Amino acid sequence: MKHCHARRVRSAARNRGFALIAFLMLVVLVSAYVIADQLTRTNSELAKFREDRTMTALRQAKAALIAYAASEEWQLYKTSGTSYFQPGALPCPDKDDDGDANCIGAGITPTSSIIGRLPWKTLGIDDLRDSSGERLWYALSWNFRKLQGGAPPTIINSDTPGQLTVTGSAPATRVVAIVFAPGAPLGLRLPPQCSGPLSGPSQDRVAGHETAANYLENFDLDVGVGVYYTFATSAQSGDCFNDRLIVITQADIMAAVEPVVAARIERDIKPYLDTYVAHWGRYPFPVLFGDPATSDYKGVAGQVSGLMPLTADSTFVTWQNPPVVSDSPSGSITSQDCAASSITLIDCTVAYNGTPTLDFSLAADNAGMAFVRKHFISDLAITVSGSPLLPAPSLSSVNNLPPPVNIGKGTVLLSLSMPLSAAPVRIQIPPPPLQPPPPIVVPTSWDNTMMTLATPSSAAGAGWFIANQWYKQLFYAVAPDLLPGGGGNCIATPPCLTVNNLASPNNKRVILVLAGRELNGLAPRPANLQNYLEGANFTAGTTFVYEHRAGAPTAINDRVVVVAP
Repeated sequence: MKHCHARRVRSAARNRGFALIAFLMLVVLVSAYVIADQLTRTNSELAKFREDRTMTALRQAKAALIAYAASEEWQLYKTSGTSYFQPGALPCPDKDDDGDANCIGAGITPTSSIIGRLPWKTLGIDDLRDSSGERLWYALSWNFRKLQGGAPPTIINSDTPGQLTVTGSAPATRVVAIVFAPGAPLGLRLPPQCSGPLSGPSQDRVAGHETAANYLENFDLDVGVGVYYTFATSAQSGDCFNDRLIVITQADIMAAVEPVVAARIERDIKPYLDTYVAHWGRYPFPVLFGDPATSDYKGVAGQVSGLMPLTADSTFVTWQNPPVVSDSPSGSITSQDCAASSITLIDCTVAYNGTPTLDFSLAADNAGMAFVRKHFISDLAITVSGSPLLPAPSLSSVNNLPPPVNIGKGTVLLSLSMPLSAAPVRIQIPPPPLQPPPPIVVPTSWDNTMMTLATPSSAAGAGWFIANQWYKQLFYAVAPDLLPGGGGNCIATPPCLTVNNLASPNNKRVILVLAGRELNGLAPRPANLQNYLEGANFTAGTTFVYEHRAGAPTAINDRVVVVAP
């Protein structure tokens, strides 16, 4: 019995030992699983933290660039070498890692300053870094760069396309700009399986501190053109690729820029129309819409909507001849000879008795087709020959009568009055001048043969508007009674204009409509009205009912600027 009892005790002890060992093994396994899970979770959370930090920096950079494109003050005061606001323009990249944009000098070529680091000082933001501590890099479409110094000029508007391309997991075309987080270097010698144009065999960021290939992987440059960069994206980082990037599309830029342009049109372009109607009593005729790229931008009699009549053609406005000449009761005209006159010059010799005041009634043809000024002594080169002349000089006594009377399509009457003291006199009067270009310095290679009037005191100038060809996307509509030959008031027939989606939609006399970017993604934009105007604006030429942008900008992006009332 004793032996059996001892065996049972030893067997129980062994079983307890096995159970303890099994329990300890289970504890070890559970602990290992918990530790592994914790390590995995920690690594995952750390990777997520790093990704979030990198993407936050990229998003901040994108927001700053878009703000720069829409900010007049930022462009004027934060970009050296420029005094000119260019809606939509972006700063050149930083080429020497000092935080400032580098795009100045006569030697700039289409491959210069197209890729480099983010110019954080020019943007007025923090020195943004990715999770590896590297500064952000930045590529820019050549045609969206901010005008600086001696660099070739750019034309930026809603039709300017992006020139960059992105391939890989998040492809995109016609991209305006890209901001990169380069990540940590992939080693001084990339693995053999890594390949790609310009990726290079190494990323030596000490010897090649300014070389993009030492920071960015798998990008390509069209060497023959020097503009059209192609960059790659990847869903995950690896041994061959660890760039993270964010793109800026034309839609991103124009969503912020077009409201600013509309406000600038109200500030800078509307006063030109105000000045014109104050001179002539009516608004000029619109240009018949055709292809904005080939239009002559001359008004057409009877047209109530279209483009703006911007052509600076000195022969476009002519005089009707001969003028009607009368005199005051204190003297009398004995002869009048205007045979020397032409369609562009009133040239009359008038003989008279006594000391009359000569009154000329002149008709200016086509004054309603362009932004032409009603004559002023300081503008018109009026010459009066004859001796003696009282008072002297006689030009100081030429007076303007009240606003002229509109007598027909494109023709307005204008009266002059000049007191003289002896006969005969020869009077030469050229047509009213086109309003001179705005007082703003723009590169001579830009098209400055358009736009016209002297800048009204309330306007800042139209140089930005003409130089960047925003007039190709700006429509102009007038109530018929406010055009030459009309009665001057909106009445039931013909009507005033209606603009829906405004607080006060009715009884508009004159409006401007900024068409905005092409919403179908077509580039170049087809030369038909439906690719410029949407909704009621497309049919407004016959209904006189327009609409301001409201709702989803992908359905209608037209913006209305009310000129009068």
